[in-house]
Amino acid sequence: MNDLTLWPLTLTIVIATSAVTIVSFQNRRLFELLMMDVEEVLGNRGEWWRLLTSGFVHADYPHLFMNMVSLYFFGSWFEHVISSWRFGITYGLGILIGSFVSLIVHRHNPRYLAVGASAGVCAVVGAATVVYPDLGMMIFPLPFALPAWIIGSLFVAYSIIGSKWGGDNIGHEAHLGGTFAGVGLVAAFFPELALQHWPYVLVMLSAGAGGYIVSRRMSLRR
Repeated sequence: MNDLTLWPLTLTIVIATSAVTIVSFQNRRLFELLMMDVEEVLGNRGEWWRLLTSGFVHADYPHLFMNMVSLYFFGSWFEHVISSWRFGITYGLGILIGSFVSLIVHRHNPRYLAVGASAGVCAVVGAATVVYPDLGMMIFPLPFALPAWIIGSLFVAYSIIGSKWGGDNIGHEAHLGGTFAGVGLVAAFFPELALQHWPYVLVMLSAGAGGYIVSRRMSLRR
């Protein structure tokens, strides 16, 4: 899609996030001020803005590149589908809810830190999955596309299992929170469409339950 007027918010977010991240690489104080820091959020300072601003900074250039490329490809198409204001709410609340889920899970770990726009990207992808469940998506290392609802289900299960095990430096909780934020918001925006595609949403929820059961059993065997 070449007409930039059809996806102005996506372009703005990509440029703003890239700019803030690059500047923060040169300014450590800015980086530390914007990141999601459990101690600073829940401590005496109550710096709750970090739940949102953490989506504007990234750990490194590959992290930034991966998130912004994903947002560009999905956003430049999906923003036009659901309108810019719905897209903005979905992306923004995806980051907020993803950060909040991470905060809840890691509330007893004051040293937990997180950065990145992944939760917002997951919200956009999750919303797109409800609107177009049969949309073909690629997942590494498979050389072929699978329907979005299958990719979404696998991702939800993986995120829950990954959250339980941890140790891979990936914000699984934020990804999961962002994904379901996108699913819930698009269902609220387009209830008729959500009702039409409810079996796909049910499968994703079931995948989450299955991932939880597997993670519990794995924990018991440790």
